[in-house]
Amino acid sequence: MRFEDRSVRGQVARLRPLAVEVLRRYSIDVAALRLLNHGFNTTFRVDTTDGRRFALRLNVNSRRTDSFIGAEMAWLAALAEETDLWVPIPQRTLDGALLTHVRSPDLGRDLPAALFSWLPGRDLGDDASDVQMRAVGRATAALHAHGERWQPPPGTSLPPIDTVLMDLPYQLGHDHPLLSTADHQLIDEAFERVQRQYDALFAGVDRQPLHADLHVWNLKWHRGRLAVFDFDDSGIGVPAQDLAISAYYLRDNAAQEAALLEGYQELRSLPPFTSEQYEAMVASRNLVLLNDVVTTTNAEFLAILPRYVPNSIIKLRAYLETGVFRHDVPGLIPPP
Repeated sequence: MRFEDRSVRGQVARLRPLAVEVLRRYSIDVAALRLLNHGFNTTFRVDTTDGRRFALRLNVNSRRTDSFIGAEMAWLAALAEETDLWVPIPQRTLDGALLTHVRSPDLGRDLPAALFSWLPGRDLGDDASDVQMRAVGRATAALHAHGERWQPPPGTSLPPIDTVLMDLPYQLGHDHPLLSTADHQLIDEAFERVQRQYDALFAGVDRQPLHADLHVWNLKWHRGRLAVFDFDDSGIGVPAQDLAISAYYLRDNAAQEAALLEGYQELRSLPPFTSEQYEAMVASRNLVLLNDVVTTTNAEFLAILPRYVPNSIIKLRAYLETGVFRHDVPGLIPPP
């Protein structure tokens, strides 16, 4: 049976032995291994016999190169050492490496794997408060301040993310069963409009490392302190992108989106952008996610495709008609 045809439980069952194999390469004695998240990547909580806790990430769907992941690890280490930001610290294998690989017979390729220090607390999620989103704004500003002066070490790099799909290949082929000819015409029109705004935004400005995936499920809150994790999409762009990506997930909560921007301005001025550029970057996130989800092997994501794809088309059509991207537009297919 193909990996993508297995259930969520079946997929995780096939990945668990790979996680056990990887953990033998670290100087830890594992007491328990529990699933944390099975999405584009798969993450396990690792409890050790001496009471410590770690997070093990297997890059199941991400196609990041070793150079990109190496830069991600280096940036996390630098952020932990040089700022007050709370981030996961990559751990070294017995051979001293921050990154290792494990072969997946089901997928027919090597999966990058990395072990990180544990971040306690709960994901902000859909229940994030305005106070918490203001803290997210401050953390985003701190990331940008550090990124202005940090450079990836030799032999590593972060990808440029100055196009609609960031650094991802185009996957929305004309043979997808859920996309009609009219849908493809609408997607092409959205790509054109968004890329025009990207080109104008990037013209003549400095570029720097960005997190590029700052949403409420990549943020934890513990005893009044914010933690930022999942730098797997990090790349070289302009600061406005991080704010717009966060805004995509807050778009139907004006108070939270305002709190995000207010928190950012407590530490530094907002980066330059026009309202058209900002809305284009928010809409761009929908195109990125749509492009990702149509090729995923994750069983849970595959199950939502019949609703997610047409709903994305409806939202993108509304954006093209109004110039504003929203999630609460008429005609959406409700969840079952």
